[in-house]
Amino acid sequence: MFKRFGSKTDMLQEVPCTIRFLDDVEPLQVNFQKSVSGQWLIDHVCTHLNLVEKDYFGLRYVDEDKQRHWLDPKRPAFRQLKGTKPMVLCFRVKFYPPDPMKVKEEITRYFLFLQLRRDLHHGRLLCYPPDGNLLAAYIIQSELGDYDPEDHKAGYVSDFRLFPTTKQTKEVEQRVEELHKTMGGQVPADAESNFLKKACTIETYGVDPHVVRDRKDTHMYLGATHQGIVTFEGNKRKHFYTWATIQKVSYDGKMFLVQIVNTPGAVQTTKFVVGFKCPTTAACRHLWKCAVEQQQFFTLSASSQAPRLKAGGGLFHRASKFRLSGRCQREVLADSDSIRRETPKLFRSASFTSGSRSRPNSVVKKTNTLPHNRSPEPETVKSDGENQDSQDETANSIPLEISGDQLDDTILEEPEVSISTGNAPYDPEQTTVLTADDASDLEAKIRDAEKEREEWRNPGLTNHVNEVPASKDEADSTAVPPGVAEEVATLVDSDIPTKTRRGAGCCKILTVSFILSFILLLAVILFVMEATVDNDFLGEVQGRPEVVDFKEHYYSPARNYMVDKVGFLFKT
Repeated sequence: MFKRFGSKTDMLQEVPCTIRFLDDVEPLQVNFQKSVSGQWLIDHVCTHLNLVEKDYFGLRYVDEDKQRHWLDPKRPAFRQLKGTKPMVLCFRVKFYPPDPMKVKEEITRYFLFLQLRRDLHHGRLLCYPPDGNLLAAYIIQSELGDYDPEDHKAGYVSDFRLFPTTKQTKEVEQRVEELHKTMGGQVPADAESNFLKKACTIETYGVDPHVVRDRKDTHMYLGATHQGIVTFEGNKRKHFYTWATIQKVSYDGKMFLVQIVNTPGAVQTTKFVVGFKCPTTAACRHLWKCAVEQQQFFTLSASSQAPRLKAGGGLFHRASKFRLSGRCQREVLADSDSIRRETPKLFRSASFTSGSRSRPNSVVKKTNTLPHNRSPEPETVKSDGENQDSQDETANSIPLEISGDQLDDTILEEPEVSISTGNAPYDPEQTTVLTADDASDLEAKIRDAEKEREEWRNPGLTNHVNEVPASKDEADSTAVPPGVAEEVATLVDSDIPTKTRRGAGCCKILTVSFILSFILLLAVILFVMEATVDNDFLGEVQGRPEVVDFKEHYYSPARNYMVDKVGFLFKT
């Protein structure tokens, strides 16, 4: 009569979702069953794109609370997406390889190129102006080929959105044009390879910024990369902790915690904890999962060695668990040598062509990121080698003709978090690196941390906590990006001893055990005093002199008092 919840018929129902790609053109419509895992959806998209080295990529979505998440390959996809309406996922690079040229297939490197091109446009790949101009010139060379005075009139770079709007000035575009003129002879693959070689040397390479804030009410951005955990304040890199010095990554509520093991000399090893406060608990949990996943992917020699991690547990909420679901980088590189197939042909796409600054009636050559052998219908994925058309190696594809107006109506741009929204030039010289002088002050700070524990546990009472000492120039160089004051809550930099956190956990366990024991004892007393079951053992217990005396002098008066106060609760 009634439909059983979670029945087999219900789990076989198909749910539609939309997949957006790195070039924001031609989204993929996919229908999947409620029972399939996130890995099925990732495999389906990678097969559609003809990708074999798929471990570097993932699907990202935004929930109803505007919190970004990576689709978990192990969990059912529908359970993760059921709160998002409409169901939209974005295909993005999840792990940026330290050396992109070690990636075997060109199609994989091309998708990495698209992601970095997007990072440069959204201000995530923050760099010196000369480096940014060079990267932009490589993009122009890849898309337009060699400079031709007849085809490329003055101002042709303004047709492309290469940088954030505030940074793409006419002077910058002129400098990009000058650099483009010097790149003759580079085919698209060569220009993209040079782009990747340059991009991987930049400090913000692979940084997925998470918004945080310090005790001075200064906005900061924290990210985890193949090297470690890095923080940025304005246009300056403030802290950098390598994975070799990080012993443990955890979180508690809104506080993101990093345990550092610093060895300034061979005599003594110093341990301390650095904490950062996130806007919400969900944002902190997401940051923790991103950090430990980056750490395991790039540091483990085998995925079988991945430990099962747990963090964030409390008295009234469950702890978060994590374990690396796929392969680690060493396994991916080792298995890539066994790839044996013809080089897949691909479509190259243009760079976010600007509608406001381009000519109104101009037709923009736009292509999508799908491989040349893709199916005309988005739901159908064909095997490798079907419908392969022979084409010129240099061209690689025939671009689609799409006008700028049609492009704007096709798809909406996914919101991105940039490291800086200001116009100040990139300045990484203020990075705080742990030294012996810094470590000498840590013992005194740890002694003071016990006094600061209550303040740290209750950040609403005060924002003052200890932090790793910085130079006077760093303290005076605070630069808060304008227009983002409402985005985040407070970030705290703190040094708290590990023993304090362990003691707090033991107190929670003892409190819960005491409450449960009291409730159980009360239930047993009520049962013995009020039970009328015909049982020899129970009758013997109720007839004992001490039980009768307890009932007559203590239980019955208390029962009568409760009856008078509460009413007929205990009335038989």
